Order: sequence, then structure tokens, then C-alpha cells
Amino acid sequence: MSLLVRRSNLLVALGAAGNAGDTGAVANAWRHNADAITLDLTGNNFTRETVQAAITSAAKGGAEVFVRVNKASLQTDLDAAIGPGLCGIMLPCVESAAEVSQAGQLVAALEKQRRLAAGSLQFILGIESARGVWDIRPIIKASPRVTQAALDERALAADLGITPLPELDPFDYARGRLAVETTAAKVAAVGMAYPLSVQPRELPEAELHELATKAKNLGMKGVICHHASWVAPVNAAFTPTPELVEWNRRVRVAFAEGVAAGTAAVPLDGKMIDVPVDEWAIVVLAMAEACARRDAQKKVALRTA
Repeated sequence: MSLLVRRSNLLVALGAAGNAGDTGAVANAWRHNADAITLDLTGNNFTRETVQAAITSAAKGGAEVFVRVNKASLQTDLDAAIGPGLCGIMLPCVESAAEVSQAGQLVAALEKQRRLAAGSLQFILGIESARGVWDIRPIIKASPRVTQAALDERALAADLGITPLPELDPFDYARGRLAVETTAAKVAAVGMAYPLSVQPRELPEAELHELATKAKNLGMKGVICHHASWVAPVNAAFTPTPELVEWNRRVRVAFAEGVAAGTAAVPLDGKMIDVPVDEWAIVVLAMAEACARRDAQKKVALRTA
């Protein structure tokens, strides 16, 4: 079972020519144990050398490295970003399948020009408008490069002309639509629970873990982390706990014994274990193993860096 383990994706601003953003955050991004790091091209005066150096730095801790491009300067930003060490591109404010297809064509040409494996660069899509939510199905199916899709709820609020209130989540529908459509298309939904999703800020680790756990239970498969302090609690929330792993191992054993005895439903600790429960146990155990492998890869990289 092949599972994408991209629990945390640390978003770091890389300013114009590498000077307008937080250069300390860029230089130290690799130290935070994120599964992925996305360098946000916040300006339009980049040199290819500046971006490539930032990609090399970000990758030192074993993170996948993405670059968030600007919609208005797509070709220029792709030209600066695409090269060795890059895992993919984060496309912002996607509103149509045609935009994804166009980006795919540009990326394919640069892959060929720079002797990268064809189709190797992935897309993370940012859905930021009502139109994007409405057309999400053709958008996420527009290219095999698409592996994740995320709502930018601050931008969506602005597009809807609303001021979100902490006590009332206005994005239940949009977030649910994202979770359902991405799951059906075998793409991973990414997002944080409300209200942190619309007002990203630093919080105590326990609160962050609680909100990230809520996001997971809303169908998200990871979080775009706006602060380095999010990474550890997000990784923990999206990793099956030892207790959950042990329970699901027992589920698999009990169910196998029941099948061998000629029954498809068996009791375990006061619960009935049947086919759907066993199938979910397989997924949980596979995710636990995939997370362990990913963490081991990063540990080796961090030790070597």
C-alpha cells in the first residue's frame, strides 16, 4: 500500500532576491523536522541561483521541497524554481482545470529542458475562491501531477465578502467538499481546523495538537504550517499513536481468527470486529509504518546535515 506521508508542510517566505523575506527562517527551515517545506516566492526579482540555493538548504533535513509561485508571474517563477532537488510546485488561487493543465505544460517543458524525469514534479493546489470551490472536481483531476489540494480560508473569506467569527465556522461546506472530492480522486486534502485555518497564529502545543487532530478527523491528510512551532504537534496528530497501532494489530489478529473459525464478525473488548473494521485497521497500520519510515529518513538526513 503506497501512502503519501506529508503531514506537515512548513511555509516559508522567500523575499525578492532573497532579501525581502525572513532569511533566518529560510536558512533554518530544514531544522524543524517538517515532512515538506514550501518556499513562498513573495517578490518578483528572483534569480535562479537564489531560489536554487534556498531549495538546497531547505532539503538538508530530508524534507520534500516545494516552491509556491505567483499566478501573475508563473513562467518566470517556474523558470527560477525548477531544477534538481525540487519536489514540486504549489499553485495558488486555482480557479479552473485549464490553469492546472497550462501549468503542467510549462513544467513539462522545463523538466525536459533541465533533464529531470518527465512527470516527476508534483502539484499542490491552492483553492482560494468560490469559483475554485465550485469547480474543484475538474481542477483536482486536471493533471496526474496533483497530489494535494488546500483551501486558503483567508482568501476565500475575502472572496465571499465575509468576516469570519470564531464561534461560527463558515467553511463547513467548502472543507467538506474538499475532503470528499479529493478522497474520491485519490488526492490528499490539506488544511487546519477552524478558526486557526483563517487566522494562523502561534498557540500552545497542546492546543495546536487538538486542532490538528480535529483537522485529521475532518478528512485532512496534512497541514500547511504557517509557523515552525506547528510542525511537531501536526506531525504527532497525523501519526497513529502506539495505542492505536496496538489496538489495530489486535483487530487484525482477532478478525483473522474469526475468519478461520468461519465467522466474519468477532467480539473484541466489547466491540464487534467485521470486514470494514479490519480494512480500516490495515490502513492505520500501513500509515503507521509509512510515518515511521518517513521519520527515519528525516532523522538520517538531520544527523548528516
